[in-house]
Amino acid sequence: MNLISCGQNSFEKELNGKWFSPENDGFTRFYFYPDSLLLIEDNVLNAKWTANESKIEFDYISQISSQVSEKDSSKKILHYTLSKNNNLLSFKIKDSLKERNFNLVRAQNYFDFLSKTNNVAFKLPTDSLAQHISLNHQYGFKMFIGTYNGKTIIVSEFGNGIDSIKNDIIKFKQNLKPLDQFHQQKMESEIHFRIFADKSISDKKIEGILQKITQSDIKQAYRIYNSKNFYNFETLLGKRL
Repeated sequence: MNLISCGQNSFEKELNGKWFSPENDGFTRFYFYPDSLLLIEDNVLNAKWTANESKIEFDYISQISSQVSEKDSSKKILHYTLSKNNNLLSFKIKDSLKERNFNLVRAQNYFDFLSKTNNVAFKLPTDSLAQHISLNHQYGFKMFIGTYNGKTIIVSEFGNGIDSIKNDIIKFKQNLKPLDQFHQQKMESEIHFRIFADKSISDKKIEGILQKITQSDIKQAYRIYNSKNFYNFETLLGKRL
């Protein structure tokens, strides 16, 4: 019997689970457990936490490469709102300039997060020959091929269909904002498609879709495969098409 779990109030129990930030492709994550809270971003913060209907309080220990720093003696407080379906967690963050909203989406893992935020249902295939993609994840333009309301759909990471993908790629490259000529050349050489396609979709069908957008200036494409040991976008498994 988990005595700590039994000691949780109803608001804390509703928060239990994994939460991902749609603002930065799931890079910021809150993992609520009955006995701890993991805040994952550039490093991992292991926190003791409590919550009521509108407020989460925690104090954390910074944990980087298994080295634990001194405990911060001050409490951190986040004022939150939980959606009616319990799948969207919204915070109001105040700084010296303004107040802004910060959202988290509940998901089982990174793939489930991508499925929910892009409104595409997909189950990735498994292949023992798939390897970690060596290209920088920042240069990976994501496409999703799956189902929505029972129909097969193709969606870019900007939420648009295949007819808009060329324009989405232009927007994607503009958002990268290369710092200098070196970064411009690196972007041009490493930019690639990362295709999250349901296992029912064949490689041949994906290649046919890519042929429709061959003038996109993206010449490399990787199909993403399922892995139980992945952490996030930096450790995805793929095979080049």
